[in-house]
Amino acid sequence: MSRLLLTVDFDGTVVRGDAPVRCYARLVAEAMRAGAAESFLDAVGHFLAHGAAAAADLDDPAQAAALRGAMDAWEAVRDLAACHGLPPQAVDDAFTRCRDRMVAPSCEVGLVLPLMDALAGLRPRARIMLVTNSPQASMLPLLDRLGIASSFDDIVTGARKPGGLRRLVQCRLAADAPGQPWRLFSLGDHYRNDIEPAIQAGAAAGYIDRFGRADGPATARAARAEDLLPALRAWADNPAAAARPPAQHPADRPDRTPERGP
Repeated sequence: MSRLLLTVDFDGTVVRGDAPVRCYARLVAEAMRAGAAESFLDAVGHFLAHGAAAAADLDDPAQAAALRGAMDAWEAVRDLAACHGLPPQAVDDAFTRCRDRMVAPSCEVGLVLPLMDALAGLRPRARIMLVTNSPQASMLPLLDRLGIASSFDDIVTGARKPGGLRRLVQCRLAADAPGQPWRLFSLGDHYRNDIEPAIQAGAAAGYIDRFGRADGPATARAARAEDLLPALRAWADNPAAAARPPAQHPADRPDRTPERGP
C-alpha cells in the first residue's frame, strides 16, 4: 500500500513566535509617516496579544475590520498596511526583506520540537511535505539554519496557497491514493490556506487555532501544534476512521488571501 500523505505548514506550525512578524511589521512601518506608523504598530501589537478580539480596542473602523478578518498575524500586518494606504508593492518588499532577515541567527525563530519529533516518528509510512507560500530563496537557507531540511520528503515553496494547496492535494491524492482522500492529513494554522482545501477534498486536517477563531470544521482543533499530535497519530494508525467528514463543510468561497504570504 502507498504511503500516507502529510502536508505541513511552516509559519505558526513548524515554527512559532512573534519575532518574525514583528520584524515584518517594523519593515512595513518604515514606509509610513511617523503618526501612521505608531498607530499601525500599536494595532499589530494588540492583534498579537488578543487576536481578532483586539478589534474591540481600536477606534478606527477600518483597522478594526482588518483585525476581525485576519486569520493570522502576517495577514493582519498586510491588511492593516492597506488601511493606511500603503501600496501592495511596499508591503511585498517588506515581506521579502523579513524572510531574508529570518535566515540570520539574530532573528528569533522558535522551532516546535514536539512536532518535529512526531514527524520523524511518522516516517517512512507517511510522505511528509512542507508546503509554504514563502519564497525558496529565503526558505531553504532558513531550513538549513534550523537543521530540519532533511525532515521533509518534499519542500514546496511559493505554494500560492490556498489554491496551490488545493491543486497539490488533488494531484497527490490522484497519484498516491485514488479514491482514498482520508490518506492525506493537512496541518496548519491558517484555516483558509491550510485546512479548508483538505476538508473540501475529504481529507483530514489539524487546525492550530491560536486565538480560538473556529473558522470552520476540521478533524481536530487546538491552540498549539503539540496538542494536535494525538489526533495526528490516531490518523496515522487508522486514517479512514480519523478522517470521517465533519458534520458540515464551510461554504465554497473565493480565495481572498493573496497567494504569496506565509
